[in-house]
Amino acid sequence: MRFFALFILVTTQIALMQATQAAQPIGRLFSSPAERSTLNYLRQTKKVMMVTPVETTDQQAESAPVELPDAINMQGYVKRSDGKDGTVWINNQAMQENTGNKDVQVGSLPENGNRVPLKLPANGRRLTLKAGQVYDPQNNRVREARSHGAGR
Repeated sequence: MRFFALFILVTTQIALMQATQAAQPIGRLFSSPAERSTLNYLRQTKKVMMVTPVETTDQQAESAPVELPDAINMQGYVKRSDGKDGTVWINNQAMQENTGNKDVQVGSLPENGNRVPLKLPANGRRLTLKAGQVYDPQNNRVREARSHGAGR
């Protein structure tokens, strides 16, 4: 009987300790309040970069070969609930929606859905990718990105 009472007492203590630890707030993940404040300040004061297109003559356009990127790997995206631009990770580079680089331009993230609209400036091709997909412009195919251990 003593063993049973001791067992109940120990089990109750463990359950109470876990409940106490679970009630404590986790706080903000990935950054301290100072870092969070700095990030919010940078978002609010970000200057919009305007890109002006360079006019080319027909002769220059014909002589310049179209250089397609190797592959467009979309790792993921984050939609913001405060109405500001979301972030998309393409080829291990974070980009805001409605911006681009020399390889790809990101469109607006959809309200509902999981496909991100993209455009390739090299050939004007438009496509949509889900997180974890890779577009190969050489073959014009979309495939699922492989995990590090798969396929060996």
